[in-house]
Amino acid sequence: MAIIKALSGLAIIGSIGWLISKPDYEPALALITSLTAFVSAFLVDKKQKRRNKQNQDVSNSSMGIQAGRDVKIGSIGSDHHAKQ
Repeated sequence: MAIIKALSGLAIIGSIGWLISKPDYEPALALITSLTAFVSAFLVDKKQKRRNKQNQDVSNSSMGIQAGRDVKIGSIGSDHHAKQ
């Protein structure tokens, strides 16, 4: 992820230089695109870090269910597995 952040940062610097040297719509679009990529890289990294922080403590006589998506708990504790 650091490489993507660095490359998008360099793209921002390059597109700013291009926009200054030749003001037109193409360098402006390049600047907007590189800014979008830069911000998106940070948002994705933040989301991944938050997902990795997920934890749960369960006592010995309990059953814990933790998921980042939908969970079907209809057959927990039985011999049958839920079909998905």
